[in-house]
Amino acid sequence: MRVDASGLPLASDYVPQHELLDLHVLGSGRTAAVDALTRYFNEDAAQPRYTGRWFERFTGGGDRPGIADTVTEADVLALNFLSITDLANVAIDTTITYAAEITELLEQIPTDLAMHEAPWTTYAAGSPASRLWWLLKRCGGKDRWVTANKLLARKRPHLLPVYDSQVKFVLGTPESVWACFWTWFQDDSRRAEAVAELRADAGGIDDISLLRCLDVILWMQATGRNSEPPTTNGAQT
Repeated sequence: MRVDASGLPLASDYVPQHELLDLHVLGSGRTAAVDALTRYFNEDAAQPRYTGRWFERFTGGGDRPGIADTVTEADVLALNFLSITDLANVAIDTTITYAAEITELLEQIPTDLAMHEAPWTTYAAGSPASRLWWLLKRCGGKDRWVTANKLLARKRPHLLPVYDSQVKFVLGTPESVWACFWTWFQDDSRRAEAVAELRADAGGIDDISLLRCLDVILWMQATGRNSEPPTTNGAQT
């Protein structure tokens, strides 16, 4: 990943991704984005329901006081809401094998900080978040990067994004998804406000993080569930 003289990632390396995010949040895709959020978090049993709507909320969330620095059985089960299977070995590794190391790193990652407020040092190589990601990749298998991203998002939903192969594809495989989102927020403070407005317009999801809202919008596009999928140069739709 390229950085500037201050060690910060270059926003110029993520122009197509930023254009796509802007289209959904600030541009012509905004109406479809609100609709995607509304449908994804729908609780009406008469309509299609997505289990992922409870990923952050299940048992009060993974970042609630008392368990924020420990991976619990509920955290592991919540992964299944986002289609993560083969949970037995994940549970063993996160709650037993590497439990002490995971707790030591989680204790160094704040729960009251959102990505748009965080310094880049939160994500840089060697940071507790980075070290924890590498550790969680080994939990339950050799290279479970999707599991690692989703478990981090469960434990620190405002700071670390859900990221899987569907969102990776629609974003055009950015070199670093953390740098991609972080530079997008940092370049324009209106963007965080605009995502919050999308969330408010969807209604009933004020407790859902801004990062999770972005993930849902992108995932709904990637899987063809957007009512009006937008198009943009340089990005998969």
